[in-house]
Amino acid sequence: MSSSPELDALASTARHLLAAKYFQVAAFVMLLYDHMLTFDQEVNRIWKQKFSGVTLLFLTNRYLTPIQFTIIMVAFHYPSWTGKVCEKYVVFEGASSATLIAVCQLIMIIRVYALYHRSLAIIIFLMILWATQIIVSAIGVHTGYRVPLPPMLRGCILIGDSPVFSLLWVGPLVTDTCIFALTLWRTRMYIIDTVGRGPTMGIFIRDGIFYFLVIFLVNLMNTLLFFLAPVDLHALGAPFGQLLTNVMVSRLVLNLRYSSEPPEHDPRVSGFNMQKRIADQPFMIRTIGNLGEDLIFSGSSTEDRREENLEVPLVNISTFSRNI
Repeated sequence: MSSSPELDALASTARHLLAAKYFQVAAFVMLLYDHMLTFDQEVNRIWKQKFSGVTLLFLTNRYLTPIQFTIIMVAFHYPSWTGKVCEKYVVFEGASSATLIAVCQLIMIIRVYALYHRSLAIIIFLMILWATQIIVSAIGVHTGYRVPLPPMLRGCILIGDSPVFSLLWVGPLVTDTCIFALTLWRTRMYIIDTVGRGPTMGIFIRDGIFYFLVIFLVNLMNTLLFFLAPVDLHALGAPFGQLLTNVMVSRLVLNLRYSSEPPEHDPRVSGFNMQKRIADQPFMIRTIGNLGEDLIFSGSSTEDRREENLEVPLVNISTFSRNI
């Protein structure tokens, strides 16, 4: 017996809704699992260290996102979130996601700023790009609406069919592309300068290339889904994209905090020398913490190496492999 077009459409809507819910639950489990895996690192490298601006950004990214997604999970499944209640809520869903993605990107921008030895031109360019992304994302959220579902289906989900709605993913994609390109361009000199020194690749990858590439690809996936997938699947990858960005940025900060820890018995960074080094740091560097330090290779910053011509062994790359 052949089915009517209405039944086919209903079955398709139900399948797509179920796929979106499964994808969201899987992404949320991934986030919680990664939190459990890295909690001991967080205690040692965040809670036991001096508080800084990056600490605040890290904790915002780390803990507001699970809270936000707990609310989103309720909205996806709770039958009372329908009609006008859902229409008001979906604005929160889009706005909170755009805000937390912006927090993640601010952390990445600080790292690029450090890679370019705290260049004023770089930070101005990236901050203008970041502010523009926030504005266009807000415009995209404003054009969205709740997914219209039959009475027997449940789900309070933000969707949009206007090209302007795609700015929710196109904006971060442009910012991520610039961050990734600037990171590639800057790290080329470190590869050239350290040819034949295998462990340098651990520092090279840990300082952003791998993390930024993953974040770029997931935003590219979301952009392609919007333009190529059916309307009710436009936002299918949005939860996964946001949560994977959260995981990558959290691990970036944790690994950078580890790579910035001085050796326990290094006389150059102990006692009075360490106190003087911290006191001599500019306000911006004291504020953003370890994330703002110059790229480390051969055991010292490029500036330290020029001045002291030091050769200190790198952190073993196996340590990096365990951390990722």
